[in-house]
Amino acid sequence: MRKALLKCVFFKHGLLLALLSGFCWNSIAATPTYSLDTQKHTITIHNTGDATTEINSALSYLVNRKDTNIPWNMKFDGGKYSISNILFSERLQNVNFISDPKKPAILAKIDNFPTEYLFYTRYSKNISLTGFTFIGNTATYMPQNYVTGTSIGWKDQGVYFGSSNGVIISNNRFYNIGDAAIRITTTERDPVRGVDSFNTKIIGNYFNNIFQVTTTSNDLVHGGSASLLVQDNIFDHIWGSIKFASRTDGATNVVFHHNAINNSATDGLEIVGYNNIEISNNTLQNIARNAANCYTNNVSASGFEWGDNLSFKNNIINNTGGGIRISADTYIDGFQPQPKNVTISGNSITNLKGTAPALTLLKSSFPGLTVTANQFSNIPSKIYFYMPIKNAQALLTGNKLNNTPLTFN
Repeated sequence: MRKALLKCVFFKHGLLLALLSGFCWNSIAATPTYSLDTQKHTITIHNTGDATTEINSALSYLVNRKDTNIPWNMKFDGGKYSISNILFSERLQNVNFISDPKKPAILAKIDNFPTEYLFYTRYSKNISLTGFTFIGNTATYMPQNYVTGTSIGWKDQGVYFGSSNGVIISNNRFYNIGDAAIRITTTERDPVRGVDSFNTKIIGNYFNNIFQVTTTSNDLVHGGSASLLVQDNIFDHIWGSIKFASRTDGATNVVFHHNAINNSATDGLEIVGYNNIEISNNTLQNIARNAANCYTNNVSASGFEWGDNLSFKNNIINNTGGGIRISADTYIDGFQPQPKNVTISGNSITNLKGTAPALTLLKSSFPGLTVTANQFSNIPSKIYFYMPIKNAQALLTGNKLNNTPLTFN
């Protein structure tokens, strides 16, 4: 005989469970993994502890939805989320990831996190990330281990946008990340060679105990990213640098404005292979090496021009190993770049550590060079401007040492 369709089973606490046609109906409904509101174009992620599966499921829904031309919001309840694996998506379009910064969603990697990035997307368009706290697994740094490549830090990265267009990362906080807290670049899987990453804004974020923020790619045939605005961010305790780097031509148009780099174990800024860069109204202080180090990318497959229209204006540089260093080194294939129209104006450079010059320009005559209205104070080397290859047409006026007019030799 067939078993009865309905059985009543009593548990030790007196709960009654009905088993009907093989389906189990609990007297208490389970919490949904996420809430979906198609009319308001919103997904809400609930704080269930480890929400990795729920978030990835929601990402899959957003990637595969039919109305990708309509903006959707993915909202996160506040509280700490234990993330046990990478949050991954491809070809995500028109999505705003939203957390309340007053009660943020804290996305923290678990111990023994099995992959590299916390959040990873590529080939995506019009994405914003607002109000989150991201926590990696590298609370204690041993910088010397980076030389040998043995540090766990290199496998601990935060947010990645590869070959994406129209990214906004605003009002987030990043802690304890062993490599890149943010990497904006061209993915190595992109069929387009060179630079295929555009229009990123990184605004109003806070970083503490990270290695770097970077645009460096993972191979030699793809470049970094073009058209970046990095503004109103605070970088505390950086073990690497804030790095705009490209291994191919095409990386251009960066504005780094009104940021503060308060501590770095190496350089504050690195600029490698970029053109059309404005570094203005920033505070760069308590930095072990140079406030800004600009140089040729020695791992590029072939040489190209970089450093054109590079400007440093109205920055405060204090208590750093060196000031601004620009070195147009020869590429491995012998190509010699010649940065044109470099401008260094209105900066305050004080209290350098060691014997480095305040301004160092190497390996080029720098056509169109302008160095004006800079203020210098307490430079132990007493070398304020070092440029071995002379440029008679360079504009070098209005600079001062302790408010006294200073003429470069």
